[in-house]
Amino acid sequence: MEFLRYLTIALFVIWCVSEIVISLISAMNKSAVSSTGADKFSFFIVWLSTIPPILFAYLIQKHSIFSNGFGSFSARFPFLGYLGCLFIAFGVTIRLMAVTTLKQQFTTKVSIIERHKMVETGIYKIIRHPAYLGYLASLLGIGLVLGNWVGLAALVVLPLLGILYRIHVEESALLSYFGSAYQEYANRTKRLLPRIW
Repeated sequence: MEFLRYLTIALFVIWCVSEIVISLISAMNKSAVSSTGADKFSFFIVWLSTIPPILFAYLIQKHSIFSNGFGSFSARFPFLGYLGCLFIAFGVTIRLMAVTTLKQQFTTKVSIIERHKMVETGIYKIIRHPAYLGYLASLLGIGLVLGNWVGLAALVVLPLLGILYRIHVEESALLSYFGSAYQEYANRTKRLLPRIW
């Protein structure tokens, strides 16, 4: 269990650092942004649907009110902690691949940049929103390693709602900008899960 604890801490730090790096990349790319108002507060909605559930999931695991093990599954199912570590690593990898594929077009807010091009290469051949898939996979992993059903539910449901809103906003902006080209791309790819949705 000690190894799992250290692995979890290391992966959580890697996830936090990757999100900081992604934000810095976005900040460098913002100078090319030509559209404003396309985000419709989705950036804030995603973060508001993420940070409180992370804090809640952590507190519910550590707080003395729940010392009786309310919702805990970590003692009975330690392999779920290792599975959570895999999800965090997978999520960070997929998210960084998506950002790397978009290069200078990546921003953390829904934006159209100068000379915006539709990206259909790399992981974007398979799904339209791999960065969000990676984000959600990492949060699922964090919920699993924290080992509490209530915290896990909060870390899956609330961020998913925020990401679904973000996808709606982003796809509307891209459809408005690219028109039928984006619609054709959307018809042959899935949003988050290959061959499913």
